Amino acid sequence: MAWTDPPEWVDDEVVTAALMNTNIRANLLALKSAPSDYYPLDEVSDYSTASTTFVAVDGVNLSLAITTTGGDVLIGFTGCFSHDTATAYLHLEVDIDAGTTLGGDDGVAGHRFIATTEWVTVSFTQPAFGLDAGVHTFVLHWKTSAGTVSLSGGAGTANRDVHGIFWVKEW
Repeated sequence: MAWTDPPEWVDDEVVTAALMNTNIRANLLALKSAPSDYYPLDEVSDYSTASTTFVAVDGVNLSLAITTTGGDVLIGFTGCFSHDTATAYLHLEVDIDAGTTLGGDDGVAGHRFIATTEWVTVSFTQPAFGLDAGVHTFVLHWKTSAGTVSLSGGAGTANRDVHGIFWVKEW
C-alpha cells in the first residue's frame, strides 16, 4: 500500500467514510507497512574474501530488493568479522541498483584489525536519500587491504556462531 497525498480540505466540506479511508486510514497503513526486506545470516559456512576491491559478500542472499514509493531508505548491517593479517582493514559498502554506492573509496563502515586472533562486531546504519519510486536492489559489498577477512555466517562454528543481519526499509 502506497502513501497518497491528502487533499486540501475546505470549509464546510462533508467528510465521508470514503475520504477518511483513502486519506487517513490508507496513509496510516502505508506508514506502518513501509517496504522493507532483511536477511539474517544462517549459512552452512562462514564467508571470506581476499579481494582488495569491493565485491559482493553474497550476491544472492545479501541482495535485498524493495519496491519504494519514492524517497529515502534506511540500510543496516551487523556482523562478526575476523582477519588473518594484523593491521589489515575491512571495508563495507552498499551497492544500490548495480552501480550506485553510498560511501567513498573505502565504503560506509570499516575496521582496522590489530591482531589476527580478534573477532569484532561491525555494524552500520546508513540512509540512501531521494530514491525514485520503483524497485531498488541493495547488495552488501566488502574488501580488505591485505590477507583474508572472514564474516561469521552463523554456521555453527564454535565460539563464532554469530548470526548477523542485513536489512533495508523505506522511511
